[in-house]
Amino acid sequence: MRKTTTIFVLLLLLFSLQLVEAQNDTTSQLEDLRYEELLNSEMNKMLDLWYVKREMANSHSILNKFSDDHAEITETTMDSIYTKRLKNLNSVIQLGYSPLVCNYINLYANKRQRSSSAILGLAQYYYPWMMEIFDKYGLPEELVYITIIESSLNPVAVSKAGATGIWQFMYQTGKIYGLEVNSFVDDRRDPVKATDAAARHLRDLYNIFGDWGLAISAYNCGAGNVKKAIYRSGGKTNFWEVKQFLPRETQNYFPAFIGAYYMMNYYKAHGITPAKISIPTSVDTVMVKKEVHFEQISHVLDINIDEIKTLNPQYKRNVIPAFDKPFPLKLRSNDIIRFLALQDSIYKYEYDTYFGPLQVYVNAYTGKTDAPGTTKKKWHTVKSGENITKIASRYGLSVEELKKMNKLKSNYLKTGQKLIVGYTYIAPPKPATPSDSIGTAVTDSLATSPPNTPPSAKPSVTDSSHPDYIVHTVQKGEYLALIAKKYGTTVAKIASYNHLTNVNALKVGQKLKIPKNK
Repeated sequence: MRKTTTIFVLLLLLFSLQLVEAQNDTTSQLEDLRYEELLNSEMNKMLDLWYVKREMANSHSILNKFSDDHAEITETTMDSIYTKRLKNLNSVIQLGYSPLVCNYINLYANKRQRSSSAILGLAQYYYPWMMEIFDKYGLPEELVYITIIESSLNPVAVSKAGATGIWQFMYQTGKIYGLEVNSFVDDRRDPVKATDAAARHLRDLYNIFGDWGLAISAYNCGAGNVKKAIYRSGGKTNFWEVKQFLPRETQNYFPAFIGAYYMMNYYKAHGITPAKISIPTSVDTVMVKKEVHFEQISHVLDINIDEIKTLNPQYKRNVIPAFDKPFPLKLRSNDIIRFLALQDSIYKYEYDTYFGPLQVYVNAYTGKTDAPGTTKKKWHTVKSGENITKIASRYGLSVEELKKMNKLKSNYLKTGQKLIVGYTYIAPPKPATPSDSIGTAVTDSLATSPPNTPPSAKPSVTDSSHPDYIVHTVQKGEYLALIAKKYGTTVAKIASYNHLTNVNALKVGQKLKIPKNK
């Protein structure tokens, strides 16, 4: 009887162990699928970028016929072919092969070919200068492919955890490497600054671990987690020996990098053609010395605002915050020339319309917390469990800005403490302008004149007799951007039509030809 019981207990224990192992396998498979879904999500966001959508919509076919080499791949030969191709890459990074690597090769080279086509198109814009930065620090140039698994080359990507930009920096890590984040600027979204910071960060990680697989893994989960995994592995020193002790997502991270690396080198064998994505490459930079909104630039220079955003992704609210120091603006080379010629008109154009609603952020950024007659303070009462980081994030501020607004010396907050978290903008009454007076005089005259009798005091400031243009007489207080808005045109068009060499030197009584919209 005892023998039977013992056998039954052993069988039950064996069954339990098998059940636990099966559950662990199922959990691992689910984690692998979740990470693949995460990569798919990032690729979908990249495909939604305006300049990607524009070009992909015009691409009738992004795929070519498979090469003869690819045609030979079958389920039985896949592993040997992929392994051989990876070895031929001759990288200083130890590119091992495993079933997980195979999954990510298939993801980028077979399952998501349309996304990979877009990535290849973006790579032609980003990777040449990114590789120069990595070469400057003596690092393997192929490390730039990390951006594929981080953001699919989307400079404004934001993860659920708050990691931001093409290299997906967290706030604290970015701060360590000199990336500024405030109400208006997020350097993590500046591809050049973020790439330089990523190169320095990866160099530091490699100096710690001496293995690129572990350094790349640490980029994902942090050096502390990799050190713990090395300890649990008994002091192993390369990724493939430490892999099983890493966090589950990080176990996928380096294999996904290898899959992206493979695709960047063997896309032709899989019939993928790089999409023709036209981000302007002939660009120049000007240092802007006064705050300006992208909409002001867009309207006066007649430039697509999405193009301005694409070339200047670091500005969070479409504002260049040159309140107290210059900031860079990138535009096409010929647009930079026009910006310099028309900058005064650009700065004046609808200033209150664009900066009024942003007063809360302007005050936080500049430290001008008192603005009598234009703002009303917004308050937040600290609740139990809240911290300064959570509150600042809720109101779109950085911790430093929130501390500056409230003159706090530390991050410590008390429950019930009241904090200034912003300002509600109260627009001041607009002063009467000459055109307002004219309008009032006309209205009064119309109201008192008999029917069918023209008002006697109506001034003539425009002449519509010519079929191609209207003649406008410049009134006191008018500037070119204001006139352009009145007629539904742009400063650039009026300046060109009238051969103006200095658009900021209009004279009262000057005649301007305004081209009619046809």
